[in-house]
Amino acid sequence: MELLSSLKKEEILEVLSHGGLCHCCQTLVHDRIVGTLHKRKRGENLYQDLEDIRRKSRRHNFDSSHKELSDLEEPKELIRYSEVHCKKDFTYIERINGRAINLLQGLELHTGVFNVMEQNEIVDYIYRLQRLGQEGRLRDRTYSKPRKWMRGKGRETIQFGCCYNYAVDKNGNPPGISRTEEVDPLPRLFKQMIKRMVRWNIIPPTCIPDSCIVNIYNVGDCIPPHIDHHDFVRPFYSVSFLSEAEILFGSNLKAIRPGEFSGPASISLPTGSVFVLKGNGADIAKHCVPSVSSKRISITFRKMDERKLPYNFSPDPELVGIKPLINSPPIKTRKEFRNT
Repeated sequence: MELLSSLKKEEILEVLSHGGLCHCCQTLVHDRIVGTLHKRKRGENLYQDLEDIRRKSRRHNFDSSHKELSDLEEPKELIRYSEVHCKKDFTYIERINGRAINLLQGLELHTGVFNVMEQNEIVDYIYRLQRLGQEGRLRDRTYSKPRKWMRGKGRETIQFGCCYNYAVDKNGNPPGISRTEEVDPLPRLFKQMIKRMVRWNIIPPTCIPDSCIVNIYNVGDCIPPHIDHHDFVRPFYSVSFLSEAEILFGSNLKAIRPGEFSGPASISLPTGSVFVLKGNGADIAKHCVPSVSSKRISITFRKMDERKLPYNFSPDPELVGIKPLINSPPIKTRKEFRNT
């Protein structure tokens, strides 16, 4: 090997080109060359995939830069912001322990936050991340595809910022944020989405998300009734893509058949919308997404309780100090703004 390492590339090629190697040596050299080429190809593909994703994330126009918008850009953003409609008067009264309670108190639906072009870019980006996960190119617990053993089971998930255990894991850790497992950090594109939602007064600057989960639904997939774990502080924010879906609420949601549920209150989530969960709607009512009839993707952004942060977690400086849009109109007057 010392002799080989002392030769130049041209001299090595000259040695190999004369032949005279036995069959075993020829086979060995062939296998090593093929292995090296395969390794190079795999590295090139991974590099290209990551470069494509970075290029995609730079190309969109959710947030023009890390700085404040210029005088010319801000009016354009104000126009887009004025087109967003917010509904927050959801009501369903249910008597619990002798008290009449509005189970939907605290819920908000912001429609028109991401336009069709932006939705397409986000979905394309997620499909690229999905492919990287399927090929094992993301950190171990980032991507998950449970075994699909019955209708309503098996949606694919991609977690960023933290690893959340839905059930007791193989090491005996209970449901909640795993403080030892590592996943990939929030992608730049997702951080740009967060910045927009903060600037547009959907996310308060005091509760900026530091993690998220991407749910990729195929036809028949669902999310069963649950209340989100309190390892995540309220509120949290779910963005919908590809198809509109119904989300059910109630103190006692019933399973009709695998993947199908019934509940007293239903809210439709349009594509490009942001659904905010807090108050009674997040802490008293259970919620679920019944089996979807067409492909759907959602991204749920959440902030971790500081007492539950992964041991190696450090705050992202890009998500510090984001401020709401300057001179933004109050949410309750946006509809009036459109009618002027």
